[in-house]
Amino acid sequence: MLNNDLPDSLAFSLLGPVRAWRGGTELDLGSPQQRTTLAMLLLREGGLATLDELIAGMWGDEPPRSAVTTIRTYVSRLRAVLDAARDVARLDSVGGGYTLQVAGEALDVARFRRHTTRAAEAARRGDWRTVVAEQTAGLQLWSGQPLAGSIGPYANGQRTRLQQLGLAARIDLLSAQVQLGLFAEILPELTALAAAHPLWEDVQALHMTALYGSGRAAEALEQYQRARRVLVDELGIEPGVRLRTVHQRILASDPSLAAVSAPAGAPPNRSSAAPAIVLRGRHHARMSRRRIVV
Repeated sequence: MLNNDLPDSLAFSLLGPVRAWRGGTELDLGSPQQRTTLAMLLLREGGLATLDELIAGMWGDEPPRSAVTTIRTYVSRLRAVLDAARDVARLDSVGGGYTLQVAGEALDVARFRRHTTRAAEAARRGDWRTVVAEQTAGLQLWSGQPLAGSIGPYANGQRTRLQQLGLAARIDLLSAQVQLGLFAEILPELTALAAAHPLWEDVQALHMTALYGSGRAAEALEQYQRARRVLVDELGIEPGVRLRTVHQRILASDPSLAAVSAPAGAPPNRSSAAPAIVLRGRHHARMSRRRIVV
């Protein structure tokens, strides 16, 4: 959750409804259009948003004749709302647009990104406990659908982008938990994800690994056959290398597939020398065969 309980703190939430707090008091951000304007400025993270960009982001290719005046009115009202916090949030007119400068800790999107960056660094070290801690902390910042209540083409596009980042973080968390052998704990969530994303081979591989690690090898093999049928029927392709590798290791009763990885700094576990099923960094959110749609 955002730290909005200090007397002089300012906090903005975009990973859910667009909201803002000064200390423990929520600020009145006005209409959905005005909240959308704030979101567009915040997501620039200090960068310039031109008047033309704000208009296009709100109305697309068919803005009303009053668009310029309307955007300026929204900005003026937001400036009045933030005026009491101008020491920690500066909404300035710059050239043909506006900049909104806020401290990094004030914006949940920026905090979320820092957690996922630290998690990616930990994954490269094989420090799965840190990955779990960082991704869990980042996901706790979410309070529903991102940019809920905001409107327009810019908000719609950013909502999809943020949803994909949230899903990527969730899969990174589950992958780290697989490495730590927490198969039973995460199996229900992986089962749901595998059903929701039948063409996402990385998710299918994690699901099969968790089934196998839970002592349900037969179900893991059945899951492979279901995943293969979907790929063949819908895309006309056979499973990729990752999914086939997990399948072969399950067929061979490979004990290393269900071995618990040692924490960073611990002596290597010789029983887990085979390649691990790991999704590292931000780029795993790209499906092997198909873009994620959320």
